[in-house]
Amino acid sequence: MRFQNKILSIVALSVFSHAALAIPFTFEGRSLGMGGVSVATADLATASWANPAMLTNQRPQDDFSLLIGVGVFVRDDDDLVTDIDNYQAANDRLNAAVDAGSALEAIEISTEMLGILQELDGKDVAADVSGVAAVGMAFNTFAMALSVRSDAIGAGTVTDLATDITEVNDPTKNILNMEGVVATEFGVSFAKAYKIYNRKVSIGIKPKIVDLQAFTFRQSILSSSSVGDVFDNGTKANLGTFTSFDLGLSVDFTRSIRMGLNIRNLLTDKFDLNGSTLNFDTTTRIGAAYHNRYLTAAIDYDLTANKPLLANPFFDDLKTQYIAVGAEFNAFDFMQLRIGARKNVASGASEKAKDIALTAGVGIWLGFNLDIAATVTDNSIGGFVQTGFRF
Repeated sequence: MRFQNKILSIVALSVFSHAALAIPFTFEGRSLGMGGVSVATADLATASWANPAMLTNQRPQDDFSLLIGVGVFVRDDDDLVTDIDNYQAANDRLNAAVDAGSALEAIEISTEMLGILQELDGKDVAADVSGVAAVGMAFNTFAMALSVRSDAIGAGTVTDLATDITEVNDPTKNILNMEGVVATEFGVSFAKAYKIYNRKVSIGIKPKIVDLQAFTFRQSILSSSSVGDVFDNGTKANLGTFTSFDLGLSVDFTRSIRMGLNIRNLLTDKFDLNGSTLNFDTTTRIGAAYHNRYLTAAIDYDLTANKPLLANPFFDDLKTQYIAVGAEFNAFDFMQLRIGARKNVASGASEKAKDIALTAGVGIWLGFNLDIAATVTDNSIGGFVQTGFRF
């Protein structure tokens, strides 16, 4: 449980140290319930993050929308937390054996600890705490939105591993490396719809400014630090701001079939954090959807692998490249039931990180919108809740 407290504390620090500037973000609630699809299914409330071109694809009776949401996602694909808890428990037994003068038992426990350390190599754990807020306004063929999102991302891994039993309780070995980044994005999205060969074609653009804060922490996994120790011994850094823009496209081939494309961060940038580089790279996602009054079904695919928004190269295996499918069943606009699945196909990600994640969600209209969604695999769990209204 000591290690779990450390992981939770880095995420908490990321969020609360920045609370004055932003609401705590991953997916938004509707898309998460549908497996993460959004490029060809977003609406006036959610297009700011999914595809700015989709701002023009609101329902005919909706000219204004407001959305506020928060989500949490935690993944421990390789049971790193369990391994470290087992290691710390074994170290307690080792100390007891040494105090009792039992040399043979101490050697046996040290060998056990070395085996646990060998299992730790290359493993990591990650958590996201996220928040979104947007206001959208639509006109006949033009729409715009103001949006803010904040991603608080934390990850941990163990490095400098001991190689023989004499080093298993060396405080200079077996170092827990933790990193947290808060990226707070302020954007203004614009979209315009055109008729081309009797088809609706929408183009959207989103200029944005991203403010970056970071936190790093290094300590032996032997230490039983409290949450307060992590705050005291960690290092916070203000990395500055990043200016870029996103570009979106959507094409209605028929009244029910649409394709979308979203290109994020057309202007790239990089930031130095303790000698490592935090990159903002261009990423691209394409999607297709079928929709009618009662059913929406869609598929999205990342055309590029997405590196985690972390500088330390130890976390490069957290990269993602998703293929996602999802559906929404509409009960006369009063309730929407959503299901979906997504799979990480990024080269170099761990096998457990490639497990299919199942998602489900519900949307309810009570004079205001309430959207709740959850996702789960054997080693990860997440959820999102949001509310708002439209008219």
